[in-house]
Amino acid sequence: MIRLPTPVLPVLIALLLAPLAAHAETIQMGAPTKPAKPMIVDTTATIAVEQLAPGVYAAKLSYVWTGWVELPDGILVIDTGFNEQGAKALADTIRARSGNLPIRYVVNTHAHLDHTGGDRFFATLGPTFVAHANAAEKIEHFLKWGSEEQEEGDALTHSGVEPPPIKKISKRISYGDPKRPVQVISLGRPAHTNGDLVVYLPKQGILFAGDIVSNQSVPWMVDPDMDVDGWLKSLDALVAPPFKIEILVPGHGVVSRPGQPAIAFTNHYLTDARDKASKMAAFGNPLLQVKEWGYLGAYDGLEFYSEVHFLNMRRLYNQAKGIKTPGRKNAHAIKRS
Repeated sequence: MIRLPTPVLPVLIALLLAPLAAHAETIQMGAPTKPAKPMIVDTTATIAVEQLAPGVYAAKLSYVWTGWVELPDGILVIDTGFNEQGAKALADTIRARSGNLPIRYVVNTHAHLDHTGGDRFFATLGPTFVAHANAAEKIEHFLKWGSEEQEEGDALTHSGVEPPPIKKISKRISYGDPKRPVQVISLGRPAHTNGDLVVYLPKQGILFAGDIVSNQSVPWMVDPDMDVDGWLKSLDALVAPPFKIEILVPGHGVVSRPGQPAIAFTNHYLTDARDKASKMAAFGNPLLQVKEWGYLGAYDGLEFYSEVHFLNMRRLYNQAKGIKTPGRKNAHAIKRS
């Protein structure tokens, strides 16, 4: 395990709606009259690596699952973590276990920065990036311009390397060989975002699910394009042929053996949260009392419950009321010490 200091960006405690036209029905999320509570941020990144099969590795970079697969022509990396410093450590970890094979491909399971924040470092290594067609523009923008926090630039800025091309996927693409085939798949509908991909190794029965699946961790439901119905149908697709998932690496939480319990956990949370929010909206419970009526005891104490769950409930409450909310395009979760 490697430990290194790195800033971890906090998730916002409340979401504020962008100004809409005067005739539009809007609602303010959160309590802007109250100052944000101070948070203790875990400033340590850790990498825990697990070999899932010969040439196939999962790596948890702090709170985000990444991974890589050894292909005949090099390495295929699945997500890059939340920043450059972590990405450097991940690249060192890959070299330590897989030698000096070149990084050929980087697959982004979606465009959220906690999974793509290391892209700019990996871009200096010369891979082709692979993303859903709906996520490619956001990833291209980040590769070209970086983030506001990189005031003095980063490895890509100082390398003189041009941002690499992105292979845009709308259905699926395959890599590898018969010994270790890798399928990068769109499940065909908006779910966690409108640009989700999963990475499946059919011969090994291994699935890297990105944030379509969280296991023992509260999923983020606040992306502007999140679709609960599509998400549930995507989960249904994962428990049907042709998938046979012996090992599932989620976006967050813990690896599941076999994959069905993790898929069921995500299904149950999405259903429970939406049902509770819909009932409370129908009963007329005030949104500002979400911390009271939004409690879901079965999930209390799990990863990101306190940071994320009530944001989800606000979003689902507004949807039940027919109120359009802008959501948040990116999220960095925090760890409490």
